[in-house]
Amino acid sequence: MGALTVRLGASLSVDSLAAALWGDSPPPSWSHIVPGCIMRLRRLIAPAQIETTPHGYRLIPEHLEVDAERFELLVTRGTEQLELGEPERAAHRFAEALALWRGEPFIELLDWEPAQIASGRLEEMRLGIEELLLDARLQAGEIQEVAASARGRVAEAPLRERRWVMLGVAQYRQGRQAEALATVRRARALLAAELGLDPCTELAELEQAILTQDPCLVSDQVFRVASPECPYFGLPPAGAGDAERYFGREQELAGALRALDEHGVLLVAGSSGVGKSSFVRAGIGEQFLARGIEVAIVTPGEHPIDALRKVGLPAGESLLIVDQCEQAFAADDPAEVSEFFSFLSRMAFCGMLVVAIRADRLGDLADHEGFAQIIQSHMLILTALSPEGLRTVIEKPAEQAGLILEPGLVEILVRDANGRTLPLLSHALRQVWSRREGRVLTVDGYRASGEIEDAVAKTAEEVFAALPPDGERLLRDILLRLVEASADGAVISRRVERTRIAIDEAHSQIVNRLVDARLLTTDEESVQVSHEALAREWPRLKGWLADDVEGQRIMRHLSSTAAAWDAMGRPDSEIYRGGRLATAQHWRDAVDPALTAVEREFLDASAAHETAGLAGSQAKLQKKRRMVRGLSWVSAAAAALAIVVTASLSSRGSSSASQTSSRRSGGASPCSHAAPRCEGHRTQGRDARLRG
Repeated sequence: MGALTVRLGASLSVDSLAAALWGDSPPPSWSHIVPGCIMRLRRLIAPAQIETTPHGYRLIPEHLEVDAERFELLVTRGTEQLELGEPERAAHRFAEALALWRGEPFIELLDWEPAQIASGRLEEMRLGIEELLLDARLQAGEIQEVAASARGRVAEAPLRERRWVMLGVAQYRQGRQAEALATVRRARALLAAELGLDPCTELAELEQAILTQDPCLVSDQVFRVASPECPYFGLPPAGAGDAERYFGREQELAGALRALDEHGVLLVAGSSGVGKSSFVRAGIGEQFLARGIEVAIVTPGEHPIDALRKVGLPAGESLLIVDQCEQAFAADDPAEVSEFFSFLSRMAFCGMLVVAIRADRLGDLADHEGFAQIIQSHMLILTALSPEGLRTVIEKPAEQAGLILEPGLVEILVRDANGRTLPLLSHALRQVWSRREGRVLTVDGYRASGEIEDAVAKTAEEVFAALPPDGERLLRDILLRLVEASADGAVISRRVERTRIAIDEAHSQIVNRLVDARLLTTDEESVQVSHEALAREWPRLKGWLADDVEGQRIMRHLSSTAAAWDAMGRPDSEIYRGGRLATAQHWRDAVDPALTAVEREFLDASAAHETAGLAGSQAKLQKKRRMVRGLSWVSAAAAALAIVVTASLSSRGSSSASQTSSRRSGGASPCSHAAPRCEGHRTQGRDARLRG
């Protein structure tokens, strides 16, 4: 393979391949071995191809990535950029090229002349690029880095004069004139001792320039070391400590601070993605912290009252910021929602209060009349940023971080951001930063990120593609717990306890990947999507939300009910029964969702209670049936006894009547005495016939 790569795209004869493999001593069967090797190699490198030619074989460059070819391409592009006055980008290209170097090229073919020639050419290119990299960084103003690197390069190849020049210039620009002059003279002495030569023109001119303190030695570029941290927030909002990186809302912020100073209460409303959370956190919150006033920030989540308790409201002069207040309306208990807004009403009179809410949920505040009356005259509506504001959001963080924006990039971003949300712009900028060339954010990097429209989806798909085989199901479980689609099609994000999301190690790993990609935000206790834009912009998640709406409803109800059941000490009064239990069990068996331990135990307890209840009911029914059967026997016996008693009394009454009649008649005729007897004989006769 190495021999074919040396002459990539050119035909090599079988004799040349044999010489590359065995030199002057090929085995007797070499003419058969070479075709066999080619056959095996074709299977290994597919879909790349080795073509059979009339003279031998040719390796076709398509579908191949050859380090030597990419090295030369990067060198060419870097050299062009350096000539065009783009030293930062050139330095990035040269550094990429050198990173491909892993040792001497074609080391397995050292005795083959074509490989020796190719290896020598690449080695000379490498040495030259090391010097061009020093030159590009020096032009970019990276003086300290060049001074350190050039000393090492001089030690590696002391006879390459260009390296001494770079070291001397860097030292001079650091204000180390004596050391710079000593460096040049040491190079002069080395060349004379080793080669008997005078220094090159460049070294001689440098020595003269140092002695005369020539102004051309001083760089006209003021260099700032680029920050290793990305200056853009991405999808998550700006937070505590981000005030220095928060730009674009200076006028609105000044108005909000005046309103709070006058009235102590402010409602900040705006459409999703307009930047409300960043405004109240990094804007208002940080300004009050700078004044020495305590600030508490709360996001309602599923249980807004619990969220208030956990945040630990400060005493005395303080500011409470309620961010994403619309989450409170998703609480399962209406009484808890009412209590939450009642507390905010009281807070408005005993401290300063800022509430941020989505504009499409303002109507829901009308259901809480007391709070609505307090807040209605103290409202600030955040609108989309103007083009000037967008330009500030793009340029100021880059300037602060020592980054350079390629000409034309800002104009493209401002154009594409028109009508889009700020989190999408910020996420796209973060992706451009991750693809930067040195300190330069480029248009090519923006195109590669998917641009504003597709940057979020591209990032999410990259995370999805890197998941293990069962990762799709786990990712789906995680995200469907964190977002839901409302009846009107809007997306609602939920802050959920981490224990209900990272339910095992596999889920935890995926959560960490999403956090690293800044698609989720998390703390020690909870997890939340970084922004609702993830559900709106990622088609795969939109599909998941539309697939099983009823199943998602069952999951959310089960999750909150099981958590409440566990918090209350697991009473039987809170478990599922009847139709709700049957529905939950059917959904679980059909979908096989990933449930938390509490959710599984809740369903098991509900099923056990239902089974125990059915067994108890059956036992009672059987007992009742036995009682009914017993009563039936008693009733039958009583009826039979009544019949016997009645018959007995009837017979006794007839006998008594006959005796009375006889006594009354006195001397009756013989016939009257004989009749009963004759009747008795007739009866006995009938009985005898029946028996016969």
